[in-house]
Amino acid sequence: MCDQPELKRKKKGADKDKEKNRIVTSVKWAVKEGIDINARSGVYFLRTSIQAKSEENVWQFYNTIREVEATFCVLKTDLDLRPIYHQKDENTMAHLHLGLLAYWLVNTVRHQLKKEGIHSGWREIVRTMNTQKAVTTLAQNNHEEVIMIRRCSEPRQVRKLYDALKYKYAPFVKRKSVVHKSELEKCQFIEQQEFHSD
Repeated sequence: MCDQPELKRKKKGADKDKEKNRIVTSVKWAVKEGIDINARSGVYFLRTSIQAKSEENVWQFYNTIREVEATFCVLKTDLDLRPIYHQKDENTMAHLHLGLLAYWLVNTVRHQLKKEGIHSGWREIVRTMNTQKAVTTLAQNNHEEVIMIRRCSEPRQVRKLYDALKYKYAPFVKRKSVVHKSELEKCQFIEQQEFHSD
């Protein structure tokens, strides 16, 4: 009787060794002919109080509401619109108006993109736009002046969106400015340690 638990442990260990030796080298799949793929997709029920003439109208209303909710969810995160910490009604209303203005802008951009056949969600649009960067290069010359050059990276993935919206590929042209080191050190966004000369 004492040997049986040991045998079971050995068998379990042997199964683990077999599983480690199984390596998938290829996967093949094919769509079966003559089968309706959507036949087993299920049914989507919507309950509404809207007196719509057709199911398509109800479905469009539902998708519009879903898009509005998804966009507000992203905007609340991006604009840091939640939670609201305001203690005065005027501040709360300003907060709300900022959110609505941002949504109006988002909806306008998405509407223009949809007219051009781009049906991306706002989160995907923001992710794509974040692939283009603004680069600031700083150098110090012998006259204690800092040369600051600011330019945009080349748009690659963003080019399709710019073309659809009829925007320029760079939000601004290359900017070059020469500032005395003492003036630049007053700026908050640049650390002073970068400009110490040896």
